[in-house]
Amino acid sequence: HAVPAKDYVGAASAFEALTRAHPQQPRYWTRLGTSLQMAGRTDDAVAAYRKAIGLATAPFAMYNLATVFAKRGQKDSAFYWLDQLVSNAGYSNDKAVSADEDFASLRSDPRFDPLLERMRAVLRPCLTRPESRRFDFWVGEWDVKNAQGQPAGQSAVQRLLEGCALYENWTDLQGGGGKSLNSYNTDVKQWQQFWTDQYGRVTEYRESEWIDGSLRFTAKQIMPQGPALLHMTFTPVKPDVVRQFGEMSMDSGKSWTPTFDLYYYRRK
Repeated sequence: HAVPAKDYVGAASAFEALTRAHPQQPRYWTRLGTSLQMAGRTDDAVAAYRKAIGLATAPFAMYNLATVFAKRGQKDSAFYWLDQLVSNAGYSNDKAVSADEDFASLRSDPRFDPLLERMRAVLRPCLTRPESRRFDFWVGEWDVKNAQGQPAGQSAVQRLLEGCALYENWTDLQGGGGKSLNSYNTDVKQWQQFWTDQYGRVTEYRESEWIDGSLRFTAKQIMPQGPALLHMTFTPVKPDVVRQFGEMSMDSGKSWTPTFDLYYYRRK
């Protein structure tokens, strides 16, 4: 037998009763709005959606409000609510908005593609966050030499997690390996690195600062001779050359001794 059409009028009546019983519940107002919208009572739907948004962020209400205005040809209002959806609700499903026929009237508007781009950026914030892109000069395939120009090893540095991390894969002349994960930590507003290698060494560079275009990491390490401070500084010498300079202090940073001086040459 045929499946009966959804009874949106009946649903609206039920949700009206729920909103009277629970006027502070935004989800009931959103569902009331949806029922009214599907029943063709768009003005009442708009009022219900606005009530939901007044109580909470209510992303479904914002989305549906945008569809109402888009179908009416009220583009400014539609874009306003889509903007609110991204800015206040962190909405990231650009594919849904792009494919939704309710937004057909917006697709040719010059505001539409930048809006989709903002939605993609919500899902991939590191690709557009300047602080997360600042260490990109180290990304690449490298032949590594010491300050005297003698081979020291090879390194491959790649972006991971939509640009939120740089992953280093290091190989020394003996074939020994080391790896580091580098990421900009928004909580402390600093780059951090976790390094480990096959010789059993682990170094956590929990602090860093930018100095004249160079990124200097700092770590605390327990050495056989006592507690030490470590610095590791990355400097973009040229577009295809990066210097990695290490130094250590055994007197709480009063004096420093160089520990390594390496130059990364981008492999052609």
